Amino acid sequence: MCFQLAFRVNAVLLLILFARQSNGLIYRFIPEDDEFFEDCDNAPSNALNLHGFVDTSQISFSRNNGIITVSGNTTAIWNIKPGDRIEGKAVMFQYDRGIWRPTQFSVTVRNCCAVIYDKPQYWYKYWTQHITNREEIKDQCFYPGTKMIYEPFEIDVLMQFTGLPLNGRYKIVTTFRAFDKRNVQRDTIICLQTVGEFERLD
Repeated sequence: MCFQLAFRVNAVLLLILFARQSNGLIYRFIPEDDEFFEDCDNAPSNALNLHGFVDTSQISFSRNNGIITVSGNTTAIWNIKPGDRIEGKAVMFQYDRGIWRPTQFSVTVRNCCAVIYDKPQYWYKYWTQHITNREEIKDQCFYPGTKMIYEPFEIDVLMQFTGLPLNGRYKIVTTFRAFDKRNVQRDTIICLQTVGEFERLD
């Protein structure tokens, strides 16, 4: 998903995946660190972090009361091939008595490239509608050299959850895997994690 505040815009995709339309409690996700993304705990040896995913040297972020303002552009640098299928998975963990325990919240998007600019999706509302050159790059996904140019916009990620209230620290671990046309997985994966708390709004 994501910043120096570096490329946190990708975090929107990863966090919005957990949003619910049901009549639940409303929360805002507040990251602990302005860097937002960390290297994954116990990541496999073939995992790349944020800086193996995108070049963030031309994007800027500011933060006020948990709301992030984004402007600039990013360029994909992950060494995969055009036409690869990119599968994304996000899993939420809760910190409980010294251990990160998986929660019931997880999602897998089998083909991220097919839905990244779909208007009905949450991430379009919060993220990809603000890419000014989306018509030019809509078929390029996260392939190397793809440059996403953003109009200035604010990210304020609100989520609805049913069930018990969310308390304490949470971690969202997101991975991207690329598969060639024979459905063989590429050598490297992307692994990102972000730690924070949910602030109840209602």
